[in-house]
Amino acid sequence: ERFGDKGLFKGKNFCFDQRVAIDPRDCVVSSDDGEENDDGRATERADTDNGTMPQDGSDNIVGKCVECSSPYDTISGSRVCTVCRDLVLVCPKCCDKLRELHCNRHADWKCCYFTFLEVFTSDELTKQLVELKQLRDGLVPPTGHKCTRKTLSRQIDKVQKRIRALDFGEVQVEKDAPRRCRTCMQSEDICDFKCWGFWKQSGVGDQNVDRKRKERDDDSVGGGVDKQTKSVSHADNVSVGANVEPGPDWNELRLGPKCSVSVGKVVEVKSWGSGSNNDCVAVEWNSDGKNGSNSKPQIYRWGVVARNGRKMYDVTEISQ
Repeated sequence: ERFGDKGLFKGKNFCFDQRVAIDPRDCVVSSDDGEENDDGRATERADTDNGTMPQDGSDNIVGKCVECSSPYDTISGSRVCTVCRDLVLVCPKCCDKLRELHCNRHADWKCCYFTFLEVFTSDELTKQLVELKQLRDGLVPPTGHKCTRKTLSRQIDKVQKRIRALDFGEVQVEKDAPRRCRTCMQSEDICDFKCWGFWKQSGVGDQNVDRKRKERDDDSVGGGVDKQTKSVSHADNVSVGANVEPGPDWNELRLGPKCSVSVGKVVEVKSWGSGSNNDCVAVEWNSDGKNGSNSKPQIYRWGVVARNGRKMYDVTEISQ
């Protein structure tokens, strides 16, 4: 903060708040007597999210895309490893080619470990299954890799269930399935891929993804999103003490099967993001559900407006 881009620090300093990462070029440059220089701040940093390099100061970019190794340092809550959900640096060009991302630690898993399996055929899943088993069996001694082996074993079970479902005709391959958010499991027309932590409050995220969605919405015809729909107000009022049950937008990938809960009680009305709208509720489930009466209340959407303009309700009120 004292030396700005005049000092020896290169790169960005990661912050655990809405600032995300501090670039020396954005910091106030102070003189030796502690007074601020005439220019106040260093020149604004160039936008590297469009895949182009800044005209000057490019040597300050010390980060690299995990896929192509090109200089890149834009951190976004929309880019996380599909295995561990660690933040990863992936440039826009590479991100456009990939449905799911993998960090350096799980780079060897990128051909066989995927959270969303709906786009794969039975043959493709069988190939993944072989590679997953090879990875698991190669972790020896087993006692020294318990957590990693358990993660791979869970994925093996998941792939096997999907193969059986395909073989019995219970599900179909969806080659054109939309990309999904690794955090909330929702499709890209509903989630902006920055739905967790301070990302949803700060508005800091993947501008490249936002731009593409806007272009898609502008070009859509017939089934497109009505512009007026996006300005729809938030949820109807709900009172503390109301009884609720799983609603129409209950996502079993994220929240578990509906049968795991029965009736819950609203104990608090909150805001899903940083605004003042009461668009989510804290629910305490009865003891016969997944969350006992002594467990911490869980947060659910109650009228959160998705990117397609539709209100989302994880739970719904039970009529008396």
